[in-house]
Amino acid sequence: MPQGQDRLRGSGRLRGPDGVRGALWRSLAVFRLVTGLYAIVTVGRDLGQTAHPARGLVWFGALVVWSVVMSLLAPAADSRQSRLRAGLVVADVMVCALVLLTSGVVSSAGSADVLPALWTASGVFSAALAGGTAGGAAGGVTLAVASFVTHGSVDDSSVRPAVLFVLSGAIVGYLSSTALRAESALARVLAEQAGNAERERLARSVHDSVLQVLSLIAREAQRGMPADEVARLAADQESALRDLLRTPRPAHMLEAGRPVGRGTGPGRRRGPPRLPRPGVDLGLLLAELARTPRSTTVSAVRVSTPGVPVLLPAAHAGEVVAAVRAALDNVAAHAGPGASAWLLLEDDGDSVTVTVRDDGTGIAPGRIEQAASEGRLGLAVSVYGRIRDLGGDVVVTGLPGQGTEVELRVRRRQG
Repeated sequence: MPQGQDRLRGSGRLRGPDGVRGALWRSLAVFRLVTGLYAIVTVGRDLGQTAHPARGLVWFGALVVWSVVMSLLAPAADSRQSRLRAGLVVADVMVCALVLLTSGVVSSAGSADVLPALWTASGVFSAALAGGTAGGAAGGVTLAVASFVTHGSVDDSSVRPAVLFVLSGAIVGYLSSTALRAESALARVLAEQAGNAERERLARSVHDSVLQVLSLIAREAQRGMPADEVARLAADQESALRDLLRTPRPAHMLEAGRPVGRGTGPGRRRGPPRLPRPGVDLGLLLAELARTPRSTTVSAVRVSTPGVPVLLPAAHAGEVVAAVRAALDNVAAHAGPGASAWLLLEDDGDSVTVTVRDDGTGIAPGRIEQAASEGRLGLAVSVYGRIRDLGGDVVVTGLPGQGTEVELRVRRRQG
């Protein structure tokens, strides 16, 4: 193994957990550092006045070394070995109790007030992070007993830190457990949303490929579509479907060219117009889309665009073109024989609007909702879903006998 990779692997062994748990361990490491420095400043400055300064130096050295050990090993053990973590936490509580019991070597008068409420509380907090409410309370009870032993009596000066140990351990344990449960719940919600998004992506691609081929065959077979053409379309869509299931890709890359009329299909055209640059002219893409033969039932598709390029990021433009294509497929399927379609592209600066209008049979009130409930995915997934994912809006209007208008509005994303 190369030395560089070996060093990277070695450094990863001490890496703590991610997310909330990692943040809690890092916060505890900062707490140890700050309270240790505070103890050194407030108590260590008078170390020379004690009876045994050398013992005090050893005491402070042990405090610093143990802080470093726990700050490095405990988070790493938390993410890998639960038994090692438990052993370190138990040792941490015992070391903190021992530090409390031997605090007289640095200051018989002052240390009992400074250290119990500060550095030694880190053992309670590590027990709380590892064991939740029960672990924090157990660590607090251990340090409370050490506090009573240190003072040699049960009075106000020993009860106050003891109560703080127990309460802080239980509260920190409860709060950390609550934060971890909230993080897990959020992760489950995000995973569910990701799964729903993936299912919708697959539904769009299946609708825009396989289902369109089946719809085409159902319409055109009665008009005498040759059997070899049917076989070719079926083979092409079988290949496209296998690729879709085998290799998940971004939605705008999954738009396999679909047959939308006689003499067209995946064998003739693979994918949407190429989008090689981060900024592409949506008007040119729509003009190219309109030139694609759609069906014997649609007489023409006319495009009206501004006199200047309408630039969108390539991925966004690909999704808009796919949504417009799905809307035109609906025109071919439902507008009736001889219907014409118009594409109007408008650039408002902050948003881009594409209107797909036809002069066909129109749409009855409630028909969109009925189609969605019947499992028809054209508008619900291929149009609404795509534009919604871009942060846009879709408005469909129409009346029986008066044609249909589908307005797709996409806001430009800044940054």
